[in-house]
Amino acid sequence: MGTMVTIDELRSKPLPFVAADQEGMIVEINDLFVETYGWTLEDLKGQSLSMILPAAFQDAHHLGFSRFQIVGESQILNHPLELMTICKDNRAINSEHFIVAERSGESWVFAATLRPLT
Repeated sequence: MGTMVTIDELRSKPLPFVAADQEGMIVEINDLFVETYGWTLEDLKGQSLSMILPAAFQDAHHLGFSRFQIVGESQILNHPLELMTICKDNRAINSEHFIVAERSGESWVFAATLRPLT
């Protein structure tokens, strides 16, 4: 297995960035996320990640999130995934997501870069 990418490494990349807490609530986005997808931190802070997910993917996301919290492993972390991201204006942009999870004390923090593919 290759070296794990850290949240700080993701944060430093010139790509849209989003971070969420253990409950899947958004805690941070960067300026490129705002420019690309239209959401502001005021729009998203404390909201579920499902706000930026297509409706058809929300159930799978919740199941995977719950499974990770129970089992502590995931099939989607640390490699690129092609997923749709919902913009504030309801457009869907196909994006390459790179998602990582890091322990922070007793809880987890999740973060991702999103590279628009369209």
